[in-house]
Amino acid sequence: MTTAEQTQNAETIADPNVKTINFDYGFKRGETTIKEVTIRKPKTGALRGLTLADLLQLDVNAIAVLTPRITSPSMSQQDVYDLDPSDLTKIGKEIISFFVKTTDEDFQ
Repeated sequence: MTTAEQTQNAETIADPNVKTINFDYGFKRGETTIKEVTIRKPKTGALRGLTLADLLQLDVNAIAVLTPRITSPSMSQQDVYDLDPSDLTKIGKEIISFFVKTTDEDFQ
């Protein structure tokens, strides 16, 4: 296990409501390509105007609305729309993981 993986594991153990996503391709912010964001578990207010069904189906528009509310550095909706599909799937999977208990074997 690398040092980076150990650090990420320690962060996850420290706060299960915060996760780090490492993108394959990332998104541009000016001249910089951002390849890592941290997301926090959304509270009910962050879910306003969305349906859980849309998020669980990885609806691109639902993910694009929620992501700016829960990411650091904050991603805009356009940042989400500009993501490579593999990166969109990564962030969607992590969002969904907040809505299931870790003991739910069907999810893993």
